[in-house]
Amino acid sequence: MKKLKKKIDKRKLGITITALCVLLLLLYEILGAERIFGEINDATLKNTVDLTVTRAIGSAVFLTILIYLGYRVIKPIGRGTARALLFCLPAFAVAVNNLPIYPLVSGLAKVTAPSWRVALLAAECLFVGLFEEACFRGVVFLGFLEKRRATVKGRFWAIVLSSAVFGLVHAVNLFFGAGPIAVLMQIGYSFLIGAMCSVVLMKTANIWICVALHSIFNFCGALVPDCGNGTIFEPITVTITVIIAVLTTIYMTVAFFRLGSEELEKIYVKPKEKTDERN
Repeated sequence: MKKLKKKIDKRKLGITITALCVLLLLLYEILGAERIFGEINDATLKNTVDLTVTRAIGSAVFLTILIYLGYRVIKPIGRGTARALLFCLPAFAVAVNNLPIYPLVSGLAKVTAPSWRVALLAAECLFVGLFEEACFRGVVFLGFLEKRRATVKGRFWAIVLSSAVFGLVHAVNLFFGAGPIAVLMQIGYSFLIGAMCSVVLMKTANIWICVALHSIFNFCGALVPDCGNGTIFEPITVTITVIIAVLTTIYMTVAFFRLGSEELEKIYVKPKEKTDERN
């Protein structure tokens, strides 16, 4: 009886949080950013504010769904965190390398926006990363993986399907003024980032590492375009990017094939349930 009551209470809490978030999102869409924050003349700044607010609310919804589904990936720090971070170093190299380091150091590019604007961009990237990882890795990928985790083929298709969904979602940018080539490139690297974060999640069982990777990648890529100007792509940067991408792809591929199905049980099965199954 107590277990049933606890389950019902958990369900009610989840529904309540989701309903409140939806109401907040509707309220924000009705009022608009300018009625809440004042007049915003800069289109890029307005877009940043809109993304920050809507993705923050959306993040709360998907984290609630993730908790309700019972996937054990939201513990921030636990045993093995240091080892997990060490495993993810190549992935963090990919994320940090999205910053045009050589152009910034050499003067080909520069950041001209004030510090508050950079901080706002960081907040946007944080909540976009949290929203997209909670949704596409936490709910979509783990949902695909749950019934397929026993075999390498099943795990492979779970990664491909969820990453394809994640990539194709970015096609909506065609309706917001982005060019076809830019959108095609975004779909491509979103698929690859999604696949990388899927392997990271399987290996670490920690959604927050995926959020950090995604947020850093977005921030480093948007810093100069949104808060500065200059040349982003030049031969040195492109060469370094290709080398890091190839090495990380090899590293993640090897990690994927070395991953055992028993390592995934910690995501889906509680320790007590494991003990009961053995008995």
